[in-house]
Amino acid sequence: MINRSEEDYLKTIYDLKSYKNESIIKSLDIAESLGFTDQSVNEMIKKLSKKGYLNYIPYKGVELTDLGTKEAIRMVRAHRIWEVFLMNELKYSWDQVHEEAELLEHTANPELIEKLYIYLGKPEYCGHGNPIPNLEGKIAQAYTKRLIDFEVSEVFTLKRVLDNKELLLFLSNNNITLNSSFIVKSKDLFSGIIKIENKKSEVIITNKITKMLFGI
Repeated sequence: MINRSEEDYLKTIYDLKSYKNESIIKSLDIAESLGFTDQSVNEMIKKLSKKGYLNYIPYKGVELTDLGTKEAIRMVRAHRIWEVFLMNELKYSWDQVHEEAELLEHTANPELIEKLYIYLGKPEYCGHGNPIPNLEGKIAQAYTKRLIDFEVSEVFTLKRVLDNKELLLFLSNNNITLNSSFIVKSKDLFSGIIKIENKKSEVIITNKITKMLFGI
């Protein structure tokens, strides 16, 4: 039997694995992502390892077992499908849906999630641009190139954002949504400032934010 806190850990490790494109995730990354102490994370890692959800690799980190991957996919899939429903059907903004989806993902049975998925037209991405895995774990293209990796004069089209409330509010206040396209006008890595521009606006973005925005 697995509880809600354990489910959240597995989902976080799955997300970190996807974002970093790495199979082994450091406990420090898990702690930073969840906002927990190293001690509490290490205790949970031991607990999940004993239950067969994780493999602990000394001095490197943890990886999901087949059992852990299956459970993580179930949670990630439910979370992102709920986000699509809340945004498309109930008109939640993208900075509002995370907390609601967090609650709903733990309560709905797989049959309801599958019916919801079909009702929504089998979406491939959630409202933040994260791919929705199918029941076998296969996903659509995951966008991993960050804004900071684009050069001056290149066109950047936003396809995915990290699910960070302050970030999403910043983007909304600057009228930046998924599929918005901008030209990188200037890039100063020393000062940590990147300027992007389109026909509607010019936006100055810090290095911290550019690492949270992904696109093509």
